[in-house]
Amino acid sequence: MKNRDFISENERIKDLMGLQNLEESKELETFPVGGGKYNIGYDDDWDNFNDPVGTANSDYSKTPTGAGADGHPHGHHGIDIFGPRGAAIYAPVDGVVEINRGNGNTVIIHDKDGYSHWLGHLDSITVDNGIMVKAGKKVGTLGDSGNAEGTAPHLHYNVYKTELGFYASENPLSSLKKAINKKPDDEIEIGDLTPSSFLTKLEKAFDDFIDSEKDDDESSDKEPETIKADTEQDMFDILVDKGKSFIKNLLS
Repeated sequence: MKNRDFISENERIKDLMGLQNLEESKELETFPVGGGKYNIGYDDDWDNFNDPVGTANSDYSKTPTGAGADGHPHGHHGIDIFGPRGAAIYAPVDGVVEINRGNGNTVIIHDKDGYSHWLGHLDSITVDNGIMVKAGKKVGTLGDSGNAEGTAPHLHYNVYKTELGFYASENPLSSLKKAINKKPDDEIEIGDLTPSSFLTKLEKAFDDFIDSEKDDDESSDKEPETIKADTEQDMFDILVDKGKSFIKNLLS
């Protein structure tokens, strides 16, 4: 698999041009904390890492909170995501990396839409400044650096319009909750891949896919055999695409 940390200048320019041409979407492509054990937002249940959906809440505020290491006199711009120290931190979107050490170890991902994704209080940083990364790229590990030193390890995640700066933030709770099940490729559980099990799962997926396509085409004038042929081709295209990704992961 191509190492995205060492792309050529031509590839980097091509990637940046591609970012500019994509349609605007603030939807996160990967949840920023790996491992599946975390808690979104500070509250009395902050250390329950077994129910990310049920415990998710927002500690975002644009006004002083009186809490935290310094009382957050300008508000708490972002949401804290608590988890085990050393948990992988991933780029939530495609973008360009900026490393900021003004308040501990921080990685900022500048995305295609003019938004910046602030990943703060990291224990370590595993990418270089200025590189182009894809969503799901590991950029560091969870910690308590900066003004969070001595507190429970957590990621400070903030999103804001790049041109307006850190305090022009938006509450990211909704985006984070939608991304909870969006794992990077290296955390997706493949499961049992014995030939018999794989074929059984594939046949079921194929049948389910055809049924769903038939439902979509109930009001159309297509003949049943045409629908079946169309869905077979769609399924084949999906398998080819997923197969390439799976093989790349095996070879990486």
